[in-house]
Amino acid sequence: MLSLTATELPRFMACNGFTRLGGIEPFNPSTEITDEGNAAHWLCEQVYQGIKPESLIGQKAYNGLFITEDMVENCREYINLITSTSCYVEKDTSHRNGNLWEIRGRADYIARYDEHTLMIADLKYGWRIVEPEMNWTLISHAIEARRYCGFIPTRFIFRVYQPRPFHPRGPVRDWVIGKVELDEFEDQLISTLNNPSATVCSSEQCYRCKSLSQCPAAQIATMNAVDVANMAFDSEISDDKLAWMLDNLKRAQEVIKQSYEAYQDLALHRLKAGDKIKSYDIQTALGNTIWNDDVTPEMLEVISGVDCTVKKLITPAQAKKKGVPEDLIGQFTHRPDNGFKLVKIDENKLGNKLFGEK
Repeated sequence: MLSLTATELPRFMACNGFTRLGGIEPFNPSTEITDEGNAAHWLCEQVYQGIKPESLIGQKAYNGLFITEDMVENCREYINLITSTSCYVEKDTSHRNGNLWEIRGRADYIARYDEHTLMIADLKYGWRIVEPEMNWTLISHAIEARRYCGFIPTRFIFRVYQPRPFHPRGPVRDWVIGKVELDEFEDQLISTLNNPSATVCSSEQCYRCKSLSQCPAAQIATMNAVDVANMAFDSEISDDKLAWMLDNLKRAQEVIKQSYEAYQDLALHRLKAGDKIKSYDIQTALGNTIWNDDVTPEMLEVISGVDCTVKKLITPAQAKKKGVPEDLIGQFTHRPDNGFKLVKIDENKLGNKLFGEK
């Protein structure tokens, strides 16, 4: 049986063949970013169950990470959503087709938005941009959710809450489709699940793929990326060629980074197993010295006689939450000018925003 999580669907729809390669044993999807995301979801789930978010600051989430004031503030808008509406939170949206395939899903948020509309929302705490458009994870949640939502929705809002990275459309982004469109996406998804191909292809979905180091498409893309990176610099190229070079060099940068991390995982696994890899060895990676979990500033002051606390100015957002008037905050704050940066724009979305969708 083909067994996927809803989170894996964007990769599967872009590259059916990754499921045929199998994952390498050393791959570890846990990172500091994913751990922070899991802790943020735990925080929001506790708040949904009736616990005040401020009371969770300083407590450990189930995975050992401490809930911080910044995390609470970052999740504030999403917390307001789940506590102000009648909704499902962390709702099972798994569905299957007999012994042919199964999708194991759990939606962050499902709610009736109005008489005809169902909203599916996703909290993303990481820094890698996630868009609601053509998001197969959210589409899968909606396909199952409309079976039990208690009414017949004809309109669907897919919403992404991503509070930390900058995005020109802001931290909350929506994609709205109708019933006919969702029906078409369901047909496309089921058809692909029923008849997956063995073809692999390189795309942005290669990121953190468990099969990357075994994938021929990724290997070809990596070599192409090296070719692009080795192109001679030309300051006289046309504007169109400059745009092409920026796009391809950005992609080359991503491909090489992803491939290096995948092969690094494979090398670590083989070295731990006793293999010899020329010019490489493993050693313990130690972080900076940190206090033990049970150490408090008060304890250290009693033992050493030294005040080990640090007074820190809270952020403007935290000051606003504590009741400092906005006009007062405005008098004493500014947004520093960090110069210019180059950003990639979607001309279709920009046109729709300026002139409205046709």
